[in-house]
Amino acid sequence: MKNKRRADEVNFYLFLLDLLKQGKSPAQISKEFNISKQRIYYYTTRLKKQGIIKKKQNGVWEIVKDHIKDARQKRIKQIRGHALIWKIKTPKELGKKWINLLEKNNIDYKIQSNNTIRIFLNKRKIWLAKESIIVYEPHSFYGKDAFESRKYAVISLIETLQQLSNKIHINLTRYPFKASREHYGMVKNELAQQLNRNNEKLIIRDDLDGEWLWVDDSTGMMGELETGGKGITQDRAGLNKRVQNYYNDHKKHNFQVTASYTLNAINQVTQNQQMFAQNLESHIEAIQTLSQTIKELREEIRNIKNGKHN
Repeated sequence: MKNKRRADEVNFYLFLLDLLKQGKSPAQISKEFNISKQRIYYYTTRLKKQGIIKKKQNGVWEIVKDHIKDARQKRIKQIRGHALIWKIKTPKELGKKWINLLEKNNIDYKIQSNNTIRIFLNKRKIWLAKESIIVYEPHSFYGKDAFESRKYAVISLIETLQQLSNKIHINLTRYPFKASREHYGMVKNELAQQLNRNNEKLIIRDDLDGEWLWVDDSTGMMGELETGGKGITQDRAGLNKRVQNYYNDHKKHNFQVTASYTLNAINQVTQNQQMFAQNLESHIEAIQTLSQTIKELREEIRNIKNGKHN
């Protein structure tokens, strides 16, 4: 529980730093994200004492350049969840009311070519369809593994749905949701770093998922190995964990256990088995010869005893 509180606290620090860097004042953050002014004041005060931010003017805070790298380092854990698209299943009756609800509560909207309705909330694109709500999450979520990263993403989704619920006065958080797209990247991955240094890309694809594992340095993070793909969405976090374990296992052996290494090892074992078989065959022949010699010797001794020896 203590580690969870610590992780949530660090996540909020970095969330707040991102907004302050954009030039938003605490009052704007409080209003836009429905966060109490007391909570924002508490965290900005601590950041100020640590020398990470300083007050500029009119409630605007400035990020101190000498400390921004340290703040980013806290953000980098093992896994970065990003490019998430959430789908919330809603009843048909609600789908018929979207326009009335938006107009009644003075919410700007645009009707798309496929008759879905698009709105913006906290810089998030949200599509309102006949039987679903689609939320595009533009932020990244960091954790020790993909499950923790997803947990933070879910918290963000619930906060977004709660804010939309408050605006249209209908509880949207009660409806089931799932991720229709989600990417997880292993940051500071040694394989990715090596490829990026050589300005190379790694893309692995199959017929089921398309591209499901890649390194392209698209974010400039210098060392992120990503997983994705449509067919594996429901087990993306589990897949990421297995891929992570796979590469960590290779790391234990300093990435020496390659395909060539394995084939050479197999060939060596095969050669050893062949030598063993040859030695065993020689030993069998020697044993058979020795057995025959002993048999002949016994026969000779028997003849001597019987006076048949010439």
